[in-house]
Amino acid sequence: MEKFFDYISDAAIKCKIIKKDDSNKNDLQITHANKHTEYITNLSNDEIINKNISDIFPKMTDTLFNWPKIFIETAMTNDSKIIEQYFVPFEKYLRFNIFGYEDDCFDIIITDLTEKKEIKRQLLVRDRQIRHLENEIKSSANVDMLTKLYNFQFIVDSIANSIENYNEEGDKFCLLLLDIDNFKKINELHGIKAGDEVLQKASLLFSSIARKIDVTGRYGKDEFIIIFNNLDIDIAKIMVEKLKKDIEKHFIKSIDSKISVSGALLEYSGEPLEQLLNKLEKSVIKAKSLGNGTIIS
Repeated sequence: MEKFFDYISDAAIKCKIIKKDDSNKNDLQITHANKHTEYITNLSNDEIINKNISDIFPKMTDTLFNWPKIFIETAMTNDSKIIEQYFVPFEKYLRFNIFGYEDDCFDIIITDLTEKKEIKRQLLVRDRQIRHLENEIKSSANVDMLTKLYNFQFIVDSIANSIENYNEEGDKFCLLLLDIDNFKKINELHGIKAGDEVLQKASLLFSSIARKIDVTGRYGKDEFIIIFNNLDIDIAKIMVEKLKKDIEKHFIKSIDSKISVSGALLEYSGEPLEQLLNKLEKSVIKAKSLGNGTIIS
């Protein structure tokens, strides 16, 4: 495969799975790379070939995602897999085509989607500006005044836009619907003001997990939703696990009461908008039936 790398217009690398000297953890060593790889890494190939990825790019393991581990598991369990993601270490939207696993080696073709995604984002922003004045967007038009998150109608429009992107370009996305357990009882025991404070605290916590390309909103009285754009279910599950830990750490106690959150994570699979939302709501009902604090996927 290496002899064809130089004829590929995208970046291309061959990786070898190795054991790290100081632990039982695996790492990746780049054994071959074409010239286009330099435009992605901003390093010469001499600086990366026969080097460990975690040594060259330490940010690939100290962010939310351990990318060497994800690449290794993906290569070993799939004949071919495409991951599209905003890649924090390089501040680029990248598409990774992972394939050809054999003898602890596999290939990755890397496509830079940054310009394409940015143009599309600018067009979307421009369209919204045409339809709404900026002040209206910041006020009651699209924002829930209590939580300062997007309101239900804007969320529905955003999901419809994500469905359109999926149909036109195959952009995957996931939905996470969250419901504060026993919220009615919180209002009854502590008053509406205390309940509002819980909602505001929840909005800050839930929005903190979202990336720039995601959308967080208030779906109902005590329900919140996050649209994870350009993300498949495996990566979304990692983000949900982090959120569970954040909920336990920062939100488990409030107003002298134990607060818990139930919910459901779904990856879009081509159904109509109304059917998708119905499926998501039923999944949350199922999660709550399994016990408070349950988030299923």
